Amino acid sequence: MEELAQSTPPSPKQQLEDLKALKGSLSRQIGQAKKAGEDPDTLIHRLKGVSDEVKALQKAEKKKLNQAEDTNALSEESKLPSRAGPIRNISTKPVHQIVAVVRGAKAELAWDEFVKNHPAATPYHYINIRSFIEQTYGHTTHYCYALSADGEMLGVLPLVQLSSKLFGNFIVSAPYFNYGGLLANNQEAATKLVAAANEWRQNVGASHIELRHLQNSGLELQQRCDKVTFLLPLPTTPELLWQSFRPKLRAQIRRPEREEPEFLVGGPELLDDFYDVFASNMRDLGTPVYGKNFFLNLLQHLGESARLVVVKLSGKPAGCAFLIGHAPQMEIPWASTLREFNSTGINMFMYWKVLEYTIAKGYKVFDFGRCSKDAGTYKFKQQWGAQPIPLHWDYCLPTGKSLPELNPHNPKFKLLIAVWQRLPVWLTRLIGPHIVKSLP
Repeated sequence: MEELAQSTPPSPKQQLEDLKALKGSLSRQIGQAKKAGEDPDTLIHRLKGVSDEVKALQKAEKKKLNQAEDTNALSEESKLPSRAGPIRNISTKPVHQIVAVVRGAKAELAWDEFVKNHPAATPYHYINIRSFIEQTYGHTTHYCYALSADGEMLGVLPLVQLSSKLFGNFIVSAPYFNYGGLLANNQEAATKLVAAANEWRQNVGASHIELRHLQNSGLELQQRCDKVTFLLPLPTTPELLWQSFRPKLRAQIRRPEREEPEFLVGGPELLDDFYDVFASNMRDLGTPVYGKNFFLNLLQHLGESARLVVVKLSGKPAGCAFLIGHAPQMEIPWASTLREFNSTGINMFMYWKVLEYTIAKGYKVFDFGRCSKDAGTYKFKQQWGAQPIPLHWDYCLPTGKSLPELNPHNPKFKLLIAVWQRLPVWLTRLIGPHIVKSLP
């Protein structure tokens, strides 16, 4: 039996050309029918059908083109920018001096200028964070830097000593925040700054130094990489980001909209509402809460780069967040929702509105903040399309000492956490700030 040849269907472009040709032919036939005194209604009806087909095909082709452009845009914007490490070898000048006390307008200005020009810098490297920590908690700080013989700054290292009977005596760069560590323009500056820091550790009797780097420093110190942060590259519009979400995520975001939530972004005027939600959530988690003055002072020291977020349901604060912007990146170091509103999915709405706000402000990357690899928040952050980036925290320790275990998973803190969760919120707000100031 002779096989039947399978014809290839015409391309959309060819279909459009054929329809346009048919449309032209029908128009001519209608004109001829009118001249001949014949009824053109049948031809007019057919012409209308062909015109509708042309419009539908053009619309479909335009939609496909737009989708292709959006896909290309998302593909390009889904790539995170390359991250510089804390040590960059751009200077061959030897270190002439390590200055251990950075005080005075000239030295502080030079420090901030160095931080500003280092690609691995974060908001927490600047001098205003030292002022914030000293004014809020009165901790001893040790901001040291390396100088060349001609006075060029080659590296900086901000250090803060935390000391308490409950948690011990140790040093962090920088406490309370996800990032810190040293910044250097050559290896010698980095090595000598760490050596100077270790000497100070010994002088003050501290057990260890924790240097919070994002990228691997290459310092060959003991290191912990069990914590990650989640970074999401942002497109130019919220619509492009929305298109990248899975249907399930979109549905979860839309669900709370039935409750008509109110989304607010501002400064100190939102602090009371922010703190009411935050303090309650911290109690539920079994974690001592920062004092309200911690957030007020941080807002004042960071200025417009820090914003508070409050989400209300029926006029009552239900969710809150603290945002810190720096260079192309927006970070959300703290966020909370009240358990009584969990069934509404208000946290999904809040994070989506925060992402919209971040894109509107021109930021290119959103930082969801740190968590442990086995934490429940890991999947929550991952579902937004964010990429897990391991944090590289380096430790200066006495010979033979193991890494510190100052975390909620430490068995000796489990009883304290369980007790804390049963305390009234007003009491945790009273005593929590005195405890948490000694936690990094």
